[in-house]
Amino acid sequence: MTGGYKGEAGFVGDPASIAKRVHVPTYDEILERIGRRPRRRPRRRAAYEEEIELLARVRDIVISRTDFVREVARLLDSLHPFHRELVEIEFDRRDVSSAVSCISRARKMTDRLMEKYKVLLLASESPREARALAREARGRILSLYKRCSRGLEVLRSLMVFMHRLPAIDPGSPTIIVSGPPSSGKSTLVKNVSRAKPKVADYPFTTKQIHIGHFEAGEGRVQIVDTPGLLDRSLEEMNPVERRAAAALRLLNGAVLFLFDPRPDAYMGLDRQASLLENTVAKLVAGRRIYVVVNKEDAVDRGRLEEAFAAAEEAAERVGAVFLGSTSAVDGGKARRVVGEVASREGWTRRSP
Repeated sequence: MTGGYKGEAGFVGDPASIAKRVHVPTYDEILERIGRRPRRRPRRRAAYEEEIELLARVRDIVISRTDFVREVARLLDSLHPFHRELVEIEFDRRDVSSAVSCISRARKMTDRLMEKYKVLLLASESPREARALAREARGRILSLYKRCSRGLEVLRSLMVFMHRLPAIDPGSPTIIVSGPPSSGKSTLVKNVSRAKPKVADYPFTTKQIHIGHFEAGEGRVQIVDTPGLLDRSLEEMNPVERRAAAALRLLNGAVLFLFDPRPDAYMGLDRQASLLENTVAKLVAGRRIYVVVNKEDAVDRGRLEEAFAAAEEAAERVGAVFLGSTSAVDGGKARRVVGEVASREGWTRRSP
């Protein structure tokens, strides 16, 4: 395997890099490429030879134009469960499978028809019979792909969607930043990253997602911002929320949950505690959660202490590690928080 196929346990680490080089044509594009039958030239060869050559050209065009299906099938088989779930939220698995099967069958039938009609053409007794057989063969081959028209459109849309999937390496140490909307997750990711984090159109929400990295010991830690969740079960979530939840459920890493202490926060402290206990903790079952109160510089001491107590109690109830408070807008403080997570996870230890 090459390129984007390298990943943990054979999973694709960067499906977008593969999807970007896959072109899925429409049926009309295939038809246009084949074009009309060339005007007859003065005969220099037997009619059957000319018709076999023209039919072989049709065969070569449809096979080459649909060769993408092998790449698509290999890509789908190699998706990490996280990327797979994002795809299946957007596309019906049966539609995708049916599209791949339709095109794969059409390719096999094309070769069978080519062999069948080659024999018939060799046995033809007149130019008229040869032309009629070739016309029949061409029509039958094209009808195979016309029946796959909808499947071609499904796979075109799928590849466009997968262009936007981020390069998240499932095998790298990962911190998944979670919390209510507007709690400072994106700011934290931006300020702890050594380079400007990649900002990609990402199907968690209609907003953007930030993916950053920072150094820890001799390695690199990946940090992912998941847009805000609401306090409800997976079954009640809409598709946008389910995409956000996919990162928490299926990416293997530590979770850093941010509390927002402001009186006018999107959620009150009780609802934030409920979000942590009833939604996030259930989604990440068994993995370590770290809790921190963000925006410590945006509230007075009394409010900060109130948020501190609420966050610490909620953390204790779910068995999470409480890390106190921070301010994501302060790069130094933000780096200390993620550094503490990396240290507790053992990612800062040097190799012997």
